[in-house]
Amino acid sequence: MKEKIIIVSPGDSFFTAPHVRAFTQLGYECIVFNFRSGAIYSNPYMRKVIRVLPWADKIKRNSIAKINRNLVEAVKESKPKYLFSIKGENIESETVEEIKKMGVTTINFYNDLMNQWGTIARIAPAYDYFFNQCHVVLRRLWNELGLKNCFYLAHSTEPWPKEKLVKDKKYPISFIGTHSPKLYPNREKYLMAVADLGLNIWGTDGWLKTPMKQLFHGRSEGDQRFEIYGNSKVVIDVNWDFLPAEGLSNRPFEVTGCGTMFMTDYTRADIKRAYKEDEEVVLFKDEKELREKLVYYLEHDAEREKIAQAGYNRTVTEHTYLNRMKQIFDTIQNPEKYLYK
Repeated sequence: MKEKIIIVSPGDSFFTAPHVRAFTQLGYECIVFNFRSGAIYSNPYMRKVIRVLPWADKIKRNSIAKINRNLVEAVKESKPKYLFSIKGENIESETVEEIKKMGVTTINFYNDLMNQWGTIARIAPAYDYFFNQCHVVLRRLWNELGLKNCFYLAHSTEPWPKEKLVKDKKYPISFIGTHSPKLYPNREKYLMAVADLGLNIWGTDGWLKTPMKQLFHGRSEGDQRFEIYGNSKVVIDVNWDFLPAEGLSNRPFEVTGCGTMFMTDYTRADIKRAYKEDEEVVLFKDEKELREKLVYYLEHDAEREKIAQAGYNRTVTEHTYLNRMKQIFDTIQNPEKYLYK
């Protein structure tokens, strides 16, 4: 009989299915528990009400309490060996402690950064193993809170097989991301600098209020981003830097995993830990350098494709969901090997 693992994840998260596939490949029976269920999360109007009406907070608290009770019952019924939570900000520490008393090993991969420090600091102590993709977060967990159950785990991807990689790419340059001058003050400035080079933008409707509205194609829904990445000669990214951060989003891994050259700013130190600069990915320090490098690589196909191939090879070898889930179980077996320093 297969050992069971209950995966606690938002029902609409695109992180859920790849984790299920990776755990299944490792021989586990997966049970998915949606921790954002009920009327509050399934109804967009209810979500708006909760945000603007103070009295509605009681409804939210009752809904969260029910979700926690349902999780405990799901664990009692399924009797898993592991509970794996993807963020799980609605799962109370008391619930995790109760589940641990049932003999279940609890794991959390909180795949967000210092902008959610309050939630991270609140829930990290409850789990047997708490993983995060940013060294800044981990240093605070270790040095300020004295936690020794916290470990590094980078994002990852499910790379396309070689036979699916696109040779005749239709988008010269692509960008997928939120338009928010407050959170991403450099995005509009950087993209404006390369707007005439064949730029295509997907993201939030804020782009319609910029001079680049003609380049905007709407939101990228679900797995559509992979088709965009795979059909692009270059995908660029501009990170936020209003708080210290070293960890990467899933974007570098997903772009390179589609066989496309990835370009990003120097904001996140982990980009140099995960990939070789100018060999597997390309970095830029400002809009001037971004434009210069884009012009060069769009004119030099062989060099661009060589970098894209090298990035793809690195991702296929090291940065897959399967690799990361193996790392989690290796951490459980050999925690001293991964102790954060």
